[in-house]
Amino acid sequence: MTAYAPAPTDSSAHPLGWFAGLDGLRAIAAFLIVFHHAGFSSGLTFRSDLGGLLLTRMDIGVSIFFVLSGFLLYRPFVTAQFEGRPAPATGPFWIRRLVRIYPGYWVALVVQLALGVVTVLGFVGFLASFGLVHVYHPSRAISGLTQSWSLATELGFYLLLPWVAAAARRFSEGRSINRQAQRLLGVCVALALGSVVFRLLAAELSPYPNNSWGNASRLWVTSYFDVFAAGMALAIVSAWAGHRQLVRDYMASIARRVWLWYASAVVLFWFVSTQLGLERGLFLASPRLELARQTIYLLVGVALVLPIVFGPHDRSRILKTLSTPVLGYLGLVSYGIYLWHQAFLNWTHDLFGWGDFEGDFIVLVIVGSLGSIAAAAASHRLVEAPLTAMVKAWLAARRSKADA
Repeated sequence: MTAYAPAPTDSSAHPLGWFAGLDGLRAIAAFLIVFHHAGFSSGLTFRSDLGGLLLTRMDIGVSIFFVLSGFLLYRPFVTAQFEGRPAPATGPFWIRRLVRIYPGYWVALVVQLALGVVTVLGFVGFLASFGLVHVYHPSRAISGLTQSWSLATELGFYLLLPWVAAAARRFSEGRSINRQAQRLLGVCVALALGSVVFRLLAAELSPYPNNSWGNASRLWVTSYFDVFAAGMALAIVSAWAGHRQLVRDYMASIARRVWLWYASAVVLFWFVSTQLGLERGLFLASPRLELARQTIYLLVGVALVLPIVFGPHDRSRILKTLSTPVLGYLGLVSYGIYLWHQAFLNWTHDLFGWGDFEGDFIVLVIVGSLGSIAAAAASHRLVEAPLTAMVKAWLAARRSKADA
């Protein structure tokens, strides 16, 4: 199962400039999802030994996307706190995020419903999927665009983040930058531990079989706050580094060997794929094994993001590659790739007459990738970008009128 976090439109500035490479990483995460679903629909996930294990775990995109969201969306809040400025206004924050998610999603959902690519459970099921609240009902949690559960998880994070940031600020401000940063990191640890407790308790009270509350609740933001909190912690350290040379130098020193961080991510990915005895496809292992899987995913996400934030972009081939225009563009339209790739996989099955868990994996990857890139480009140009620009202009006009 996979997830996606739409790219924030609010740029967060690195002390030395924009975090070049984050969009490239987002693109790679999006194509991990394409490979994951192509492996599942072709049956290669179940037929191949090592390849199947690796394809199953390519849902690791969930951690990459959620770590990125935690980092990018929390950083303006913590930067404002360290600079003694008011936090970003909650209303405009929510408006920007809702406009970023809903319009492109609504177009994809309605078109794919009309073409019979996806189904919902009745009119109530349509309303639940349309509003992205379907994850809060056990029998509808995975319906409509089945991968859209992650958007509901993201919406939960968007709703809670301003309140969490306000509470964390009240808990920490009025002290030195160092003490504030330490307290904020403590809040992230508390959020992560609370998420772990919630997930284990939910699984204990309502075991994992389908259509159980325990199965549905593992998709809620409360079950993923450990992953979001990891990105938030990176945001804290990044903002801290902008105020303390010692922190900046230390983070630069540990991030200078970019290849080592990415090699560690590969090793962790191999380990979680082959050594934990996890189930393939949609089947779940025990709650504790699933928790171990998510924790390793989180660590991989951190290992991939940290060098982009603190590493030497002028000397690392990896970071230069992530910053190339092609990967940057694919990262920019990756939301549409996520929304449309499953439809192109289904249409490829219909075109060749392949049944469930049949077909050529390579053909599925090629058609799924190229088709979803084309649909994503159209969605971004015709729907997402214009609406984002309109809302940005409207919010700016309101702000200017209020300041007048």
